[in-house]
Amino acid sequence: MGALNVRIDPETAAFLERFARESGLTKSEVVRQALATLRERHPNATARTPYELIAHLIGSGDSGGMRLSERTGERFARMLQENKNANRTRRRRPARRADRS
Repeated sequence: MGALNVRIDPETAAFLERFARESGLTKSEVVRQALATLRERHPNATARTPYELIAHLIGSGDSGGMRLSERTGERFARMLQENKNANRTRRRRPARRADRS
């Protein structure tokens, strides 16, 4: 069983002690029962994988018929080659030399 330390305000601490004493439970048992009740009321708040959190979004996008996922490797390679060629054709300025007097 895991352990948890929680800081609570004095009023909540007094309520927890009073409730535990009146119900004949330990403070830990009261907190465990409260958390179990909370978990029952909010079943969707349980830990889920990242995939489960975005599953409703996967596959819902529409490219408008552009078939964006086809031949991406070829397009990327062509883009890299075009950028490389563009960089080669740019003229470089000669370095300036300081006047020697």
